[in-house]
Order: sequence, then C-alpha cells, then structure tokens
Amino acid sequence: MLGLGITLWPILLRAESTVRLKVGMVSDTARFDDAGFNQSCSNGLMRAIRELKVEGCFRESRSRGDYWTNLTELANSGCGLIIGIGALMHSDMAVVANANPQVKFAVIDSAFYPPLPNVQSITFNVDEVAFLVGFLAAAWADFKDPKDAVAGYVGGVKIESVEQFVVPYQAGAAFFNRKYGKNVRVKGYYAGTFEDRQKGKTMGEALLGAGVDVIFGVGGQTGAGALAAAKEKGKWGIGVDVDQYITLPDVKDCLLTSCLKRMDNAVFALITNVLGGQFQGGGNMVGTLANGEVGLAPYHDFTNQIPANIKKDLADLQQAIKGNKIATGWPPSYIIPW
Repeated sequence: MLGLGITLWPILLRAESTVRLKVGMVSDTARFDDAGFNQSCSNGLMRAIRELKVEGCFRESRSRGDYWTNLTELANSGCGLIIGIGALMHSDMAVVANANPQVKFAVIDSAFYPPLPNVQSITFNVDEVAFLVGFLAAAWADFKDPKDAVAGYVGGVKIESVEQFVVPYQAGAAFFNRKYGKNVRVKGYYAGTFEDRQKGKTMGEALLGAGVDVIFGVGGQTGAGALAAAKEKGKWGIGVDVDQYITLPDVKDCLLTSCLKRMDNAVFALITNVLGGQFQGGGNMVGTLANGEVGLAPYHDFTNQIPANIKKDLADLQQAIKGNKIATGWPPSYIIPW
C-alpha cells in the first residue's frame, strides 16, 4: 500500500511452471481491495493461478472511463480470457468483445440480450439470500427495539444488480411482519457510488439517527462505511458479497451475518471450464441457493443470541426458496405469496 491508500496490484502474476492460459481481470471502480465484490473475484483468479497454472493479469479501474482502456489493453496483451467485474462494464465489454472475436470474455453481474458468442455472463440469484437477511434484520430490530423497530440499508449505485439485494430485503422484512403481526419499517438510501466510504458512513449515521436498528451495507466501500457507522453507534449490520466478519475486522462485532455471493468459486469454475474446452460463450452461469453459489454467512458472535425460532424460520425459508415454494419479490413484478 502507498501512503495515499492506493493498492499496487500486480500487472502480471505467473504460475511457476508451464502456463496454460493467460487470464485478464478488470475491477470496477471500488477496486480489488474493497473487502467484498472485487476482492472475491480476484481471489478466484488467484486460486486459479495457484492450482490451474494460469497467468493472471490484473487491471484496476479508478473511474468508469478506465473500463474500455483496461479491457482493450488486456485483449492486446494476448489474454485468452478476460473477466470484467460489474454490470457498469456491460457496454464497454460489448464494444471490446465485438472488436476482438478471437478472445473469450466473461462479465460478472450482467447478461447480454441478444447474447454475444464470445462473452459468457455470470449472474447470481442474490435475491434468494437478500430475502433471508431482510427477514433477519426485521426480526433482530424487533427483538432489540420492539417499540420502534426499523431495518435499514445503504446501497451503492441504483442499478439492477444492487436493487436485486434491496427489493428482496424489503420483501423479507415484510414477510416477517406478516408472519408475526409486527410493523417493522424499512428505510434506506442509495449513495450513487461504490467507492466513497465516508459518504456511506454519513448516510449510515443519518439512518441511525432516524431510528434504524440494523443496516444492510450493499455497495462496496460505500456499504462498508455504513457498517462502520453501525458499529460506532452500538447498532448492528449485515455484510454483503463475502463474509465481511472476516474481510472487515473493524466492524465484525456488529455483524449478524453476510449475504454471500461466491464470485470466487464462479471465477474458478469459469477458468476450469475454459481450460477443459467448455467455455459457454453466449450463455449465463447462475449462482443460486440450490447450487451453493449464494448463501448466508455464519452468525458468528450472534449464534447464541439470535432467537431459536428465528433461526428455524430462516432454515425453513431457505428450503422453501430452493423448492420454488416462495417468491422473493424479485423481479418486482412477482407477487409474493404470503
């Protein structure tokens, strides 16, 4: 790390023996040290470097204007596979992929319609888990503040991949209210950025001042700032993308759980498939509760504090969602069968 907090990510990492594939990866603007989305993706490529003997070429994006440049540089450097992180890279990847039909591409959190033959999409049914954490947030808020229980969230940019967390979170809280005859409210903000920790903290403080008991941080560095506010005010939070009890140790004491999105596993599986001649260009890999690519992190310090009936409810809801017996509220046009 430099004094200004800039991470010196390696341009090239090479496995020790014969290289089988050169893989490029482009971060979104939250960058690879975001303790969440980008870091998880990079962990998947790092694992492939160790275990699959591939070369890894990393490019960080400090603004959206870097996407095209980074993707193009990697395409021109001989990468056989280039992975772009985040839906905001969608349009730039389309341009670069069309200009380089001989290169395989993958984009995380976005899908192409119509599909592009040399681009594989990787998306996740995070709504299946966001519904669960919404239920948990409402239950915990009611448990700790029964007279005025409020669950909250701070989102990054208001795009579909973020709303896919927020909308089911609200639906999960509503499900708790209906099941137990409660009136837990949900309040939240979108920050319009993934990389502004201070803005996230300021928004978190505003929500806590308005009576919010639990904050779901859904927005890279911005969401991490909101969780820091919850920790400082003696309230509670829910992490996103990875188990942030581990990646954000400064806030771990306040985290009930995290909404897991196993990008690391998905990236490793993608590279394994490419090496095996099974690249699914034009297709979409989808992570779900059923295949283990999304899920709840452990409750850690709150394992013995969350009421037993709520833990049972969450286990039952997971099975119901896996069996398509309950909808999560996503897409929003769905009607949830209470």
